[in-house]
Amino acid sequence: MNARVRRGLAAFAALALTAPALVAQGPDPLARLDSSTRALVLALEDSARAEGLPAEAVLSKAQEGVAKHAPMAAIARAVRTVFLSYREARATLGAKADRTELSAGAAALQAGIPTTALSDLRASGHGKSIAVPLVVLADLVTRGVPRDVASHTILQLWTAGAGDADLLDLPKAVGQDILSGAAPGDALLNRARTIPLRLPPGKVPE
Repeated sequence: MNARVRRGLAAFAALALTAPALVAQGPDPLARLDSSTRALVLALEDSARAEGLPAEAVLSKAQEGVAKHAPMAAIARAVRTVFLSYREARATLGAKADRTELSAGAAALQAGIPTTALSDLRASGHGKSIAVPLVVLADLVTRGVPRDVASHTILQLWTAGAGDADLLDLPKAVGQDILSGAAPGDALLNRARTIPLRLPPGKVPE
């Protein structure tokens, strides 16, 4: 993994962990929650820790809701969604998924990416971390690219040997094209054609 890719994944990890770091600084990060919401957050935090999932992700989401003055019911739903997305990512990606890969998978699921997309990437045969394509996939969907278009395109690029650095550059380029007036799906397909592939022509998927 080259330095550029490490920086990209480090930025993703930093974004995911910034809020939990802030949580730890307060005397009681859950003080502004009502009793039932607080009990839910603590229960899900304990469950996450028991299952080997990032418990701080649960606290992070709760803190985010408090900071935004969200209703208690909305905070409860969001925290539960985060916990379930990590659990589902672990079940889909397998117990060997590392922390960055697991967080990327959970983010993809939260963006509405189906578990089949995660499974397809895992089964693609590269035998290496799929954190990068998962991060890119979630980013593209949040920019408005249709989920099926994003999933199919990233899978095709990944299985055809597209480099991590090229994939990490893709969302920004697609975003620029969208701002210029291109439809999100078309922007992705057009940019995907410019990414160099590293498999022989006969091995590149249709």
